[in-house]
Amino acid sequence: MIEIFSILCQLIIFLTIFSFPFTPKILNNSIGSKKTFNIIDAHTINIIFFLYLSLLLSFTGINLIFFFKIYFVLAVVFILFNYKKLRKKFDDENIIFSFLFLLIVLSIFSYLAQNLRLESDGHMWLEKVLIFYNGYDIQAVKEVPSHPEYPHLGSYIWAFFWKNSILNLEYFGRYFQPYFYILSIFLIINNLSLNNKKLKILIILFLILISFEPYLFGGYQEYLIFTTIIVAIRYVLLIDFNNPKNFNLISLILLILYINCWFKDEGVVYFIIFGFLLIYFINIKFLTKIYFFLFMAFLLILQIILQKYLIGIHGFPHNNFIELFNLLNNPEILFIKILKISEGVMISFIKYPLWLLTLFSLLVYLIFIKKYEKLFMYVSSCLILNLTFIFVVFLGFSEYEWYISVTLDRLMFQTSGLYLIFSFLLLKDLKIFQKK
Repeated sequence: MIEIFSILCQLIIFLTIFSFPFTPKILNNSIGSKKTFNIIDAHTINIIFFLYLSLLLSFTGINLIFFFKIYFVLAVVFILFNYKKLRKKFDDENIIFSFLFLLIVLSIFSYLAQNLRLESDGHMWLEKVLIFYNGYDIQAVKEVPSHPEYPHLGSYIWAFFWKNSILNLEYFGRYFQPYFYILSIFLIINNLSLNNKKLKILIILFLILISFEPYLFGGYQEYLIFTTIIVAIRYVLLIDFNNPKNFNLISLILLILYINCWFKDEGVVYFIIFGFLLIYFINIKFLTKIYFFLFMAFLLILQIILQKYLIGIHGFPHNNFIELFNLLNNPEILFIKILKISEGVMISFIKYPLWLLTLFSLLVYLIFIKKYEKLFMYVSSCLILNLTFIFVVFLGFSEYEWYISVTLDRLMFQTSGLYLIFSFLLLKDLKIFQKK
């Protein structure tokens, strides 16, 4: 009984602290146009804000309990002052979907409470978690046995919610991932103009069904990247690529993509690919493009400086370039490797049904729609470069078969949410779910 009560309290904690510091009105006035952002947007962007604040404070060695108490009190005060405004946002539809959201989140929380096993990579990330949980200085990260150079933000968030859970249990720290993940699914549905509540619920449940993988909640970081990318495409879909009017919205997307650099090393690659192509395809002035490219470069350099001089270690795992060059002289081995990697990609498509939805949507779009607007070209280019990155990485491994069997599917899963754009484009051009 006490565990059920603690799970409910953890949910209340999430609902409270992620209600601060932005409201829909604040976001609409500062970033979007009138009524662009709703209460789900505000809750999601508050999480992004919290992630950046946590990243900043992770370098200071601030006590996690003190950090929590201050933030929680500020959130409660903020809610009390904005109670009337927030209450107006909860019409009958919002109440129904809020109840559905809470029901799904509690179900996953309960599932994790009954399946406590940490998977293989979970033990590796736990080494960093314990650094923050026990209050050690961040420079102690470089002393962990397994991959000390890996980014630490996911571990910090894990330690934060573990330390501030009522029962002080490890798996409470992992509840953040499913909470953020389910919220992102509710968020992305905002991009569909749906009048039918039942149909909207069915689509939400369908997307969860084809993207839910409980194994990855066993200490892996994949859902952090997967979820953050879905949040980013929510706002990519709001941009008019031919006539963008919102400079702040583009900046927001880049900041959302950048936080992935602090979850896993491949997040740097995704930030470069998805961010660079976004700026390239948007029809903005050349000088503005240069500004955004410099902004991206600044963020990447900042990460290197922080990791090298504040943590004391920086090392992006690089491919074995010698192995790649050797393959040019061994076409037979190159061909075998390409076949093995292709097989692994195909298995990933089947293992994660979200990819099947993407491939189906893309195939139908290419056959029947044939409307190659800039958004379509953007996401298509992202897919090509994403797959190219995967092939190059695995071609450089000497023990490629082992890496294909244990990591390729998770690498494929991380970015699969981005390609929901194909499905949204298909629905848009078929004029399905459009308001009349």
